[in-house]
Amino acid sequence: MSSLLSAELSATCNALGTFDKRTGKYLIDDYTLNTVKDLIRYLRRDGEDHEIRRHFGQTKVLQTDLIPMLIDHWENTELFDVTLRLLVNLTNPALLLYREEVPTERTARHNYLLILLHLQNYKEEAFTKVETWNVFAKKLTKILEIDWSERDEDTGLIIERILILIRNVLHVPSDLDKERRPENDASVHDQVLWALNQSGILDIILYMSSENEKQYFMHILEIISHLLREQNPTSLADAALQRSADEKLRDEQELLTIRMSENKQRLNKVKQFSTSRHSRFGGTYVVQNMKSISENEIICLKPLNKISNLDFSGGKKSNLVKPKNRRPVESGTMERRSAFAIRLFLKEFCIEFLNSAYNPLMHYVKDVLVRSKAQQNDESYYLWAVKFFMEFNRGHDFQVGLVSETMSVPMFHYVQQQMEKYYDMIKVEKKKFAVWVRRLHLALRAYKELLNTLLAMDKSTDPSVKESAKVLKSNIFYVLEYREFILTTCLSYDENKMPRSYLVDLVETVHLFLKMLEHYVKKTGLVVQKKVKRKAKSKKKKRAVERPQPSQQVEIPEWEELRAQLAVVLGAGVDECPPPFDAASDQTVDQQKETCMKNIQRHMREHKFEDAVGMLRAAREVWPEDGIFGATDIQQEEELEMLETIYGTDLGVEVPEVIEENNQENTEDEEDEEEEEERSAAIVETDFDFNDFVQRFCSPKVVSACASLLDGYEKNLPHTNHCIAKMLHRIAWDSKRPAMMFQASLFLVFQKILNDPMPQFKELEKFAIFILRKFTEVAQKNPKVFIELLFWTNSKDAIDIECGYDLYSDQKDRVGKGTWSEEQEEELRNLYMENQSNPQTDQDVIDWILENLIDQTRTRRSVIKKLKELGLIFRAPTKRSNKERQRDKVPKEFSEEEDEMLRQLWEEFGDSIDPMLLIMGRMPRRRPKRSFVERMLELGIIQDKKQCRRKRQKGMKSNGEVKGNSDNDKSSDSSSSESSAHSDSDDDGSRPSSPVTMKPVKKTVKAKEVSKKKPAKKQIQLSANEIAKLLVSTVDDGLTEPLKWVAESLEEVALDQEAEGFDPTAEGIPLLPLSSECVDAMENELFKKVLMGIGIMPPSDEQEAYWRIPSSLHFETIRKRREIIIKAVNKELIIDPTVDETAIENVPEVSNDNTNAESSDDDDLFANLRKMRESNLENVKSASSTEVKRSQKRSRSVESNESNSRGKLPRIEEEIVNGGDDSEDFLSFAKKTLQTELPDTEEFLSGLPKADSDDSEDEEQIVLPINGDKKRRRVIIDDDSD
Repeated sequence: MSSLLSAELSATCNALGTFDKRTGKYLIDDYTLNTVKDLIRYLRRDGEDHEIRRHFGQTKVLQTDLIPMLIDHWENTELFDVTLRLLVNLTNPALLLYREEVPTERTARHNYLLILLHLQNYKEEAFTKVETWNVFAKKLTKILEIDWSERDEDTGLIIERILILIRNVLHVPSDLDKERRPENDASVHDQVLWALNQSGILDIILYMSSENEKQYFMHILEIISHLLREQNPTSLADAALQRSADEKLRDEQELLTIRMSENKQRLNKVKQFSTSRHSRFGGTYVVQNMKSISENEIICLKPLNKISNLDFSGGKKSNLVKPKNRRPVESGTMERRSAFAIRLFLKEFCIEFLNSAYNPLMHYVKDVLVRSKAQQNDESYYLWAVKFFMEFNRGHDFQVGLVSETMSVPMFHYVQQQMEKYYDMIKVEKKKFAVWVRRLHLALRAYKELLNTLLAMDKSTDPSVKESAKVLKSNIFYVLEYREFILTTCLSYDENKMPRSYLVDLVETVHLFLKMLEHYVKKTGLVVQKKVKRKAKSKKKKRAVERPQPSQQVEIPEWEELRAQLAVVLGAGVDECPPPFDAASDQTVDQQKETCMKNIQRHMREHKFEDAVGMLRAAREVWPEDGIFGATDIQQEEELEMLETIYGTDLGVEVPEVIEENNQENTEDEEDEEEEEERSAAIVETDFDFNDFVQRFCSPKVVSACASLLDGYEKNLPHTNHCIAKMLHRIAWDSKRPAMMFQASLFLVFQKILNDPMPQFKELEKFAIFILRKFTEVAQKNPKVFIELLFWTNSKDAIDIECGYDLYSDQKDRVGKGTWSEEQEEELRNLYMENQSNPQTDQDVIDWILENLIDQTRTRRSVIKKLKELGLIFRAPTKRSNKERQRDKVPKEFSEEEDEMLRQLWEEFGDSIDPMLLIMGRMPRRRPKRSFVERMLELGIIQDKKQCRRKRQKGMKSNGEVKGNSDNDKSSDSSSSESSAHSDSDDDGSRPSSPVTMKPVKKTVKAKEVSKKKPAKKQIQLSANEIAKLLVSTVDDGLTEPLKWVAESLEEVALDQEAEGFDPTAEGIPLLPLSSECVDAMENELFKKVLMGIGIMPPSDEQEAYWRIPSSLHFETIRKRREIIIKAVNKELIIDPTVDETAIENVPEVSNDNTNAESSDDDDLFANLRKMRESNLENVKSASSTEVKRSQKRSRSVESNESNSRGKLPRIEEEIVNGGDDSEDFLSFAKKTLQTELPDTEEFLSGLPKADSDDSEDEEQIVLPINGDKKRRRVIIDDDSD
């Protein structure tokens, strides 16, 4: 500080006034008021070093001028107000000046300690006088006489400043080194309390705790917490004019313990100095036949009776001392026994506060804290008050009604919530964790006191109180979160951050909770909530298929409602979004793209437009080459159109409903090879098993914490030692884990206990003997247990130590069936690379790997999954399919023939319901839908992309269709556009991906053994004309939607079979109806005939509930049959009416009993089918002689450019169970064909007789004779032979 500033401050202080020793009055003049204001201005301009504040402390202006002036001139309102403001400023806590952080820099810390010293001087010299507090008591009394509704703002500020001044004075910590006061003596803090009591301030505080002064409740609570901070509530409640018998007994026991320890120390000193001379002067000795570091014999400084007494570690440090900066700060406040008179009036104050003010004050403070109206971290005073006054109430004439406000289930929840918050802040504030640990300790003490009060209520003689305790315990023990919290708290202890006093309270709290829980379970039993992962296996449904109830989904807003908001977000710009690509994820790149697209749609439906736009742009930066998420230089209008496309596409995203139970979630487990399971986290009620709950405490963290606390057993209270012993006993005896106690540090504590037997440590001695005996028993069987002494062991290791290291007594400890070791992964990687380096063989990759794996229990699915995890991904499981895909790679550019074909097809099908579905099916090369649309835009065929969308059907709905089926139009419309949205990344023109929501549920079970035991199924395949008649009849009956569902299911099965490989021995894929129309169609006999005609098998026995698509059908055949159904739906089938309609009637009916037919029935069926074949041959021969009226050119497949013949012989195939003549029977020839390599349709039909044609150019047609009154119909159905 400069000399000029020092002189100016001194002059200002001297100008305040003077103290007249003769009259004992402080004299002031007209300039005193302005001088006090000048002092306030100086403090306001003080710097970070607080030199002005330190100067005022050194000159003692508060003790010599301000307090005397206030005492003599307190009636001067303006001077009192200004002086009070200056006093509040000068007595501010030092921590507040340094932002609640003790400075670590040397100069700043020195200044901090100086300010703290000045505050202690203020407290001792100025505020221990009764006259000082009399002034404030008179002022408060005068103000409080005015009704609270009539006070002005300045009067309220005076009350608040007086309360803050009282808080500041009481907040000053005691200087223990300076005071050196023993217990039962009045410290400086006690003297301040005495002055407050004598002046009547405490009575005024009790009066202000009434209902009318709610605005000061937070100040009052803070004052009371500092007022009683050094008091023990139990000893304060026992304070009386005469000592009680318990207090006398406790004092005698403490005195006896001190005397015994002193006698022991005296005897040790006598033994140590029993010889006449000191051992240092007894000479030096050598130990013969024992060499030292050098070649000489080892030297010893004292005589040894036994060679075992030779100690080489005498010069080593006995204990490892942790540095001060790494020691946790003790959060527990110092408790001392004040003078007797102080304790008496404090006891009366607590009784009056409990009777008149506790419940209303705590109710108001809790409401303020919950509504966040108080200052930050004011809940610490609330938690302290809960702990102190509830413990005081237990010690003094226990009455639950006095603390009913804080004795409830919501109070348990609030304390638990605060503790969880403090745990999180300890992890976040890594450098400032000490203050959060202190707050956590306060919350733990409050929770402990809640449990103690609950135990006292349970022991009460009042039946109503006992019933209330039972209700509280049932609620606390029933809810899962309350039970798990005590376990989490115990396992979260950190010895590097949390002090020993916290560990003491933690162990006592856990002991109390377990004791109450055990007693409650034994006495009444307990049904509790429990979280389980429920496995819902796919159940075998009954034969009568019930209609599923329509699910109530949240209504999705229309696009027009969101368009304006999204346009604003696009124009304003959004923050950067994290990239959606995760290189460490198990998902492939395509799967991550699909997930990103779904998230964008979900954000838009949930009105999170900024997130949706940010994710779209982030995905565009990650995957710019594909164009799925738009080009890099995309315009705002195009980006809005892309968002509209994503929004309207059915990606399987549903807006979640608000469900009562928040923890229910269903996830499909695709890794299980045996069965498909749905796992959901659910809360169920179950009988509580106390032993299982205790076993969860069998953790090395719990044992090590108890061992560290037991290390200071001599300083612990007897109750604390009992809690430690009981906790370790629960682990070692109740849970049968004594090996968890086999630890060297714990054995050292046992050694000290056994070497120094004391009556109060009898329980610890018994436990130590039990553990040591168990150790000797285990050591005889397991010599490695001596090495285990160096490590803390968990529950499983403890069992291994006792029973053997190769024992897995629990199923949870067994190695999983699907796990792969590092050696097995390396073996799989080598086999794959070896197979890929040998391209001359066309054997299936997965089959070859399965044959050469050492572990022959592996399945095909597990090998494919592991190959994907290792990054060895290929598009199909065979190398032949990979070669075909590389050979058939589609160029990006369209040829002239394709452009011309696009124009013709658009002219023909542009007005149809779904034009793109028909156009894409007739194009010679597979491409994404987006590429076709963009090409037509470039050629000018269409003017807007909306022209390619699927049109809604009006008047085509069946009678049983509900209103909500308008959404189905959207889903079917979006299914085609979705396929292009997901397939733009495939530049080689790969197939569009399938819809997400309409995918039929497939069973992944490979039941080869089960299928062998079942009888052979009959597979009936009708001719093309017969299937056409059935399909046309089905469409005429209004079953269009079920046929579309069957077509989509067939396409899904074909895609999966193409990806996973053709396996004719696998079980069929169930055809699961989802909508009500599909369920009704499955009961229609005509629809069943259609399913039989296209090769779908009915349920074989009573254990099957669904029709199945047989795995023996090749994916190419499945696709051809799907095209037939699509053509029937679009009414493009032309049938021959001359074919005998008895063929349709001869389709076998599907019986409901599903019994196996006799062999005679099979023979009759085969005879009928042969007759049908002969009649069809005659019809075709007669048709071949007719004149061909017209020819029409068409493209038959999306996979080949070659055109195929339309007029083909209808064929009927069947699997012959019994033998026959293969050379003569056409049906046997079809079966033989199925068992060999599947031929192409053209190759097979080339050997069959064809009808003659006159002028067909590219393909042959058959014009069938029809009656004059009927329309001419043309057969354009491809043969679907396998």
